[in-house]
Amino acid sequence: MHYLAELALRVATIYAGIAGGFLLKKVPKINKEERLSNILTFIGINILTPILLIIVMLGISNFGELKWWYIAIFAFLASVVSYFVDWLLLRRANCSPAEKGAELSAVAFMNSLFYPFPIIIGLVGTSGLLAASIFLIVNIVLRNTFGVIVGLHYGSHQHQSNLKIIKGVLLFPPTIPMVGGLIIRFAAGRPLLNNDNVALGVFRDFSMILMLSIVGLKFNFPTRNEWKNVPIMRTVASRFGSAAIVTIPIFFLSLPHSALVALFIQSLSPPAVNNTAYANYFNLDGQLTSRLIAVLTLIALLILPIEVFILLKL
Repeated sequence: MHYLAELALRVATIYAGIAGGFLLKKVPKINKEERLSNILTFIGINILTPILLIIVMLGISNFGELKWWYIAIFAFLASVVSYFVDWLLLRRANCSPAEKGAELSAVAFMNSLFYPFPIIIGLVGTSGLLAASIFLIVNIVLRNTFGVIVGLHYGSHQHQSNLKIIKGVLLFPPTIPMVGGLIIRFAAGRPLLNNDNVALGVFRDFSMILMLSIVGLKFNFPTRNEWKNVPIMRTVASRFGSAAIVTIPIFFLSLPHSALVALFIQSLSPPAVNNTAYANYFNLDGQLTSRLIAVLTLIALLILPIEVFILLKL
């Protein structure tokens, strides 16, 4: 399939999944969307995400001659810098802790698999997927460590001690599968799963659709007065603006051209669709999260031609 067609299909899936969850709220028998949202969040966080993490970790390719530590450091900065830029901008904003945690998570943890991979394949072929996979792994680790700390801090109505935060990270359902999968994979010294397996692909797609339905269940179209409360400019500056600045040094690194393209595209990706499930789990503002996913994904598509133009020039 042509990469543009695959990208269009995936983006259409994102909005179709959101629309599907949104329409579920309109069904008379499903008039308690909070209950359904909580059930799907439990399934997504406690069952599907741990299995997905094991699949990803056991399927990690060998790094070969690639300087993976460059990519790991850059992937770390792409998330953390976006977080701290938004954190600085939020200091003057009149937001609740739940809103702050939702926004910070949305800008820090991007869609580093579902959205960017077809673009990377279209630009440089499969040669860019190894670097993209390393970026993905770092983003997953950050999401399930630093992201858990953010959720515990902003989702709690009382002060959390350092011991409680550490305990919360360790007991978070995806943590043990993530760490266990990493240990088993590198102890084996080779990939133990083929991520191109059709059955695994179906499972990943099913999990993605479930996560998207949670986004839809939490989504409501903002009214004319509510639009001013959707932090579009601030989140665009944090998610895309700061990430664009962070990408500048990668063009001076000793990395293959395909790796540079992969890192550039991934760093400018929209928020991950599972952010809404995480927001629900940690009592953050799930509605704000779903709105940011929908809006920032559209903006990511609008700036994509600019990204491709820059890559072609450089």
